[in-house]
Amino acid sequence: MILSVQKLALSCIGIWPVKKKDLFMDLRWIIAVFFEAMPMCIYFTEIYLHCNGAKKSFDYVTPGAAAALAVTRLITPRIYRKKLLEIIISMMDDWTTHKDKRVRSIMKKYATMSTRVTTLTFILVGTIVSVYISVAISANTRKKHDNGIDNTNMSHKDRFYESCVFRSESSRQAFMIIQAIQMFITGISTFGTTSFFFGLAMHLCAQFDVLSIKLSEFKINDAHRSIAEAVQRHCQLIRLANCMEESFNANILIYLFVTTTLMCIDGFMLIVSLRLGNLAMIIHNTSVLLLMMIQLSFYTFAGDCLEMRSIALSYVTYNCNWYDLPANVARDFQIILIRTSIPHQLTAGKFLPMNMITFKDILKSTVSYLSVLRVMLNE
Repeated sequence: MILSVQKLALSCIGIWPVKKKDLFMDLRWIIAVFFEAMPMCIYFTEIYLHCNGAKKSFDYVTPGAAAALAVTRLITPRIYRKKLLEIIISMMDDWTTHKDKRVRSIMKKYATMSTRVTTLTFILVGTIVSVYISVAISANTRKKHDNGIDNTNMSHKDRFYESCVFRSESSRQAFMIIQAIQMFITGISTFGTTSFFFGLAMHLCAQFDVLSIKLSEFKINDAHRSIAEAVQRHCQLIRLANCMEESFNANILIYLFVTTTLMCIDGFMLIVSLRLGNLAMIIHNTSVLLLMMIQLSFYTFAGDCLEMRSIALSYVTYNCNWYDLPANVARDFQIILIRTSIPHQLTAGKFLPMNMITFKDILKSTVSYLSVLRVMLNE
């Protein structure tokens, strides 16, 4: 089931190859973008009009930000489709060509880690989407019940206070159906993109480990050919890492901006809800914060793991038996050491590296901001 959802997500963003014409893939992508962009515009219009007070406007921030993030996750992989296909084809070739048991055990270890993250992401996104849909259905049912009891004493404005855009019950119900579709597509794109990104990063980490094994176990009598193959493979991994960086750095930057903003807003709302004792708001804000932090940890962990594995290659190169080689061959290790000492980093917008240090700094800054707000509210 998880694999089928991944295929659906990748076909929606235009990456998964299909046997039929590309027109059907384009049509799926256009439909997914439409059902994300149209509710997003309505959410931000509701926030701009601000006709129902601050609380109602804050309620539209989270789904609006989620829709904006989903649109970027649909558009950016589409733009870099050729580069992502190059990584996918390389992955399939690696699983086909590598027959050594140790190599396949390393690849299976990272693949198992990717599968566990994929399963956890699927459970988290499915739970959040189910909770949102059930809350929306229950709120709509309760509102209909209240309107049926005291419909004569309510004005037209009071009956439709939930929306600044829609002025009729039929249009509001139609928009709720579109919201349900939008939430489903958001969950699919979130689940698919996160697991896809993590799977690519883990496969690259596995290939760096495999290259380390080959460098550490080359034979002296066949050193020139072994070093040439290792350098060629390292150049290929560098190109694949650069393709991944080019494909995801804009997406990660927007995700980081949306995540930090939502963490601050929902953290503030959590402080307010704790003071008011509103259990529903506490559960809602806590679940959003946890989801954002867990997803952020996936991105930073994948970037940190790729950075560490690429740096570890320099230590393996230095620790091998280069001193037993002829001088003209041993000098090649100088060039290899210089290049392997430069880490491969997955960045947000090409300026902020995604690693565990960044994750720690984001959490520290968010907690400091919320502590200041809590002191201000107490005063």
